[in-house]
Amino acid sequence: MVRVAVVTGAARGLGRACTERFCRDGIAVLMVDNDTDALAAAVAEIEAIGGTARSVAADITSRSACAEVIGAAVAGWGRVDLLVNSAGVYPRKPVLDIGTDDWRFVFDVNVLGTYFMMIEAIAVMRGQGSGHIVNVSSIDAFKAHPDNAHYAATKAAVVSLTRSLALEVAPMGIVVNSVAPGPMATEAAKQTDWYEPMVAGLPTRKPIEPGEVADLVAYLGSDANVSIVGENVVISGAGVIV
Repeated sequence: MVRVAVVTGAARGLGRACTERFCRDGIAVLMVDNDTDALAAAVAEIEAIGGTARSVAADITSRSACAEVIGAAVAGWGRVDLLVNSAGVYPRKPVLDIGTDDWRFVFDVNVLGTYFMMIEAIAVMRGQGSGHIVNVSSIDAFKAHPDNAHYAATKAAVVSLTRSLALEVAPMGIVVNSVAPGPMATEAAKQTDWYEPMVAGLPTRKPIEPGEVADLVAYLGSDANVSIVGENVVISGAGVIV
């Protein structure tokens, strides 16, 4: 039986890296993103290397859209074994300039979107008696940086949400965890003014490669993992302890 994964934010960055890793493992992947052009290109590239991938363009801030995403996976393959919530936004703004709309936007995407996807996936996994969910948090949930108070708050919320839901659904055979990467070497991050100084401040002096995080996600979301439950696993190049 082929395992089935749903990955949000799959067109680029960590979501894309997870998709590639899962396809190498023989997992069928439903790639989800709101950037239709980038998503179509990503699916074509995944298929070109022999992966089994389909795509759904969706706005995860809509509960009904999230239900349609999970429904598409079930319609295509009959099940959902793994959900990776990688979609997110990373706005930066001084705390005194963050307005109400800014707060609502980042919470809608990073927290509500994650929650909606989890709830819809859990409904399917509960019927199966099994499933894994991996949410993407950040070291910003624990280590303060200027100009991203609202983002950091959402990632702390993701950690708490992960722990709470993990306790509730573990008896159903569903394993929920989160990962907290440090500065990742994504193309988007490399274009920012904070990327190089942040990497230089790590004891390792090396960025976190998306593929490294994808390898961690792959283990947490595998059937081999039965005892790491409700944890937030940090992969930061010691960026949290300095």
